[in-house]
Amino acid sequence: MRPGLAARIAWRQIFSRSNSGFVRTVSSLSIVGIAIGVAALIILNSFMDGFSDTILGNLSSISPPMEIRIPGGYTFGPEEYRDARSIAFDWPGVTGISPVLEKTVVIAGNSGDVAGVRMRGVDWEVEPSLVQGMRLQDLGISGRGAVLGTLLAERLEVSRGDTVRLASTDATQFSSMGRLLVDTIVPVPVSGIRDFGIEEYNSSIVLTDLATAGSLFRNPLIATTLSVGLEEGCDPVATAGAISEEMRNSYVSGNTEYMVCDAFISTHRNLFAALGLEKAGMTIVLALIGFVALLNLLSALTMIAIEHRRDTGVLRTMGATPGMVVTTGLVQGGMIGLLGAVSGSVFAVAVITAVNRFFPIRLESSVYWVDTLSGRMQPLLIFSIIAITVLFCLLASVFPAVRAVGISPSRAVRYE
Repeated sequence: MRPGLAARIAWRQIFSRSNSGFVRTVSSLSIVGIAIGVAALIILNSFMDGFSDTILGNLSSISPPMEIRIPGGYTFGPEEYRDARSIAFDWPGVTGISPVLEKTVVIAGNSGDVAGVRMRGVDWEVEPSLVQGMRLQDLGISGRGAVLGTLLAERLEVSRGDTVRLASTDATQFSSMGRLLVDTIVPVPVSGIRDFGIEEYNSSIVLTDLATAGSLFRNPLIATTLSVGLEEGCDPVATAGAISEEMRNSYVSGNTEYMVCDAFISTHRNLFAALGLEKAGMTIVLALIGFVALLNLLSALTMIAIEHRRDTGVLRTMGATPGMVVTTGLVQGGMIGLLGAVSGSVFAVAVITAVNRFFPIRLESSVYWVDTLSGRMQPLLIFSIIAITVLFCLLASVFPAVRAVGISPSRAVRYE
């Protein structure tokens, strides 16, 4: 039997008006059930992956893909800095290394309020090119200056061009009367205000130049950590592990101090592990919808086989082989599965597009870290779900097709 003929017979047996209305209804419900299951899986994975990508992108707004540090809170001197650069630059994919001075400071602005913030002193000429994203681009800072998050700037009532004052615990001491004396207060002009994408960053991060940051340390330092840039497409986790292994071998040989290289994402591994576990659990639950749809498909194909026993018997008497009958049954299952999977995928893509462009889902940023939930289109995932759905529908159609072959042509024609 030619494939085209099998498809025409299968289509006629499923949707022909000569069938009972109940059979057509069950077949249509099978398509709807498969479409709902496919759409639910695509929408879930799209928004879960979009949520994870948004959080990762915002967390990386001021942090490079990798950082080199000395365990124990020790800082980099000239020799350690030189050794770290030598080892890291020997590794393929590394685009640059920049020193970073980071510590907790107190900041004051025009409002009279003070806030404890995390100061991150960076090299404005190098650091923006190492950080993923565009939030530190086009700042135009060549000398002294500070970049504040939007919430912190609002709290301090400062804008671009104003001056904020920074003070560190390294530059404080207690007087004989028990009062806290701050002998070094550093005024810094506000060179920019940025939305870092994370409420915690917007309210508690200050970026400034290395010279200003160094003046807030009691002892001059080279760096507390080193930012390491990486080419797009390189795996930061694998690269950081390889660089750390090389640094460990150098330390064991007695050539350098003990240093490690960490991927930025590894510092939030618990968060992304929890998101992955939640995604897996929800995927399993929604996959049960697809399983129920397959059971409905099985009952629909069984009813179609019973409804068309006489037609099958006539085809057998006309010379149709058992393989031809089985092929027709498989085409019926694949046809229903393909219609359901494609219609569900189209609906899911339409929902994701509508949410991303016209109906954004707002979130509480203080709880979820991001204020908008966006979906990420994944063509490979969509095609994979369609293919797997059609495959399972073909498997579900094997039993009704084989059962139809088990009825002898004489009995099918005689009693119908």
